[in-house]
Amino acid sequence: MKALLWAGVAAPVIYFGTQIAAIALNPSFNIAEQQPSELGIAAMHLPIVANAGFIASGIAFALGGLGLFAGLRGVGGNAILAVLAGLTLAILGFAIAMSGFFPLPNPLHYAFGLYPVGILPPLFVALGYKGGGPARWIAFAGFATCVAIFAAASFGGMATENNVGLFTRAISIVLFATIAYVCWSLTRRLRTAGQTTASQSPDGLPVS
Repeated sequence: MKALLWAGVAAPVIYFGTQIAAIALNPSFNIAEQQPSELGIAAMHLPIVANAGFIASGIAFALGGLGLFAGLRGVGGNAILAVLAGLTLAILGFAIAMSGFFPLPNPLHYAFGLYPVGILPPLFVALGYKGGGPARWIAFAGFATCVAIFAAASFGGMATENNVGLFTRAISIVLFATIAYVCWSLTRRLRTAGQTTASQSPDGLPVS
């Protein structure tokens, strides 16, 4: 279980690490105007870097989704909310991996329009993380911030061809950082719970 949660922690590192490497290989790439997916098109220098990053981070996010489900259940979280949190994170991972397997202009690159589902894991974590304390509020704040950025870009008219790439990256940074944090938080909670259990005798009394 913990290994799966650590995959959720590692996924953003893989994603942004390969993005930075791909941008370094393409100095003319404009992060304000161009989307992350454009680093994987054939016209770029070594597009395999970005596409491999999409695939690897997508798989890690999907594994993290399994860990998120198991972790939330492990701390006594609601079963339905745990399923929804894990499933939506796994769907996000699937969509990101699809972007790497099918670079633009392949229509499969957009993963059947599943990307918007990926914004939901922090919401379900905030609702289902029993005893999560500050982690629940951080998860909810991450979700609310992503929604606010998306609303400003899509409905507020703030996104233009000159800055659309920045809006996309802002959502990714907030969303992925929130996911990594809640996965890490769950590993700590589970470790603490395990230590507490180990310090008790079979009948539930403290071991002297």
